[in-house]
Amino acid sequence: MIDVAFSRLDPACRSASSRAVAVIDVMRATTTMTMALHHGCNGIIPVRTLSEARAIAHRRGNRVLLGGERGAERAAGFDLGNSPAEYRRERVQGKTVVLTTTNGTRAFQAVSGAETIIACSFLNVSAAARRLVATGLDILITCAGRRGRFCLEDAVGAGMLIDRLLTIRGRSIECNDAARAAHRLFATYRDNLLGMLRGCEWGREIIRKGFGSDLEICAQVDLTDIVPVMQSNRLVAERVEQTVGD
Repeated sequence: MIDVAFSRLDPACRSASSRAVAVIDVMRATTTMTMALHHGCNGIIPVRTLSEARAIAHRRGNRVLLGGERGAERAAGFDLGNSPAEYRRERVQGKTVVLTTTNGTRAFQAVSGAETIIACSFLNVSAAARRLVATGLDILITCAGRRGRFCLEDAVGAGMLIDRLLTIRGRSIECNDAARAAHRLFATYRDNLLGMLRGCEWGREIIRKGFGSDLEICAQVDLTDIVPVMQSNRLVAERVEQTVGD
């Protein structure tokens, strides 16, 4: 069974405990997480608040980078913001990143009791689908949303992930109404993902704030086989390659 929570405040998040959960924040947290681990980051610790991030970084010392934003802008005194372009190999390889964002990292807290938690973006959507199917569990796709409300880009991301899951498992996976709606929404935008990102509410705000080039990264599909997987409150990289017959 596939279910979708359209924001971190959706009641569906309360039933995460026995499920495999994919968190999606297309613009930009899960895209940034995927890019960082693709480029050799040791792990990402997602936290809710700026003060929590600073405290963890202080305890862990100089091999930790502070990453975070509020209102799309890099948090004061932090090493990195939430732009995937910042998380280059020469910057993050071998480092742990403590990350806090307005919406995305809070979504991980909302489903913290799940059996399996991964981060999904357009960049790793097919690998994420393979990782979810491998668990054999019911699936909850949690959209970060924006301040607890629905946002178009995350719902389209959920629909793309559902499309990949159905390709792998076909009729053996059942979708509830929320999942069916997300899948239909993806069908509307599947041929113009970048246009969707530029035209949606948060995309327009990202462009206005000077981060328009990030959208070109966020719109790339299946750039990597790396899936961020939660292990002991830290996201680490798992490579989930396509197998013969997929």
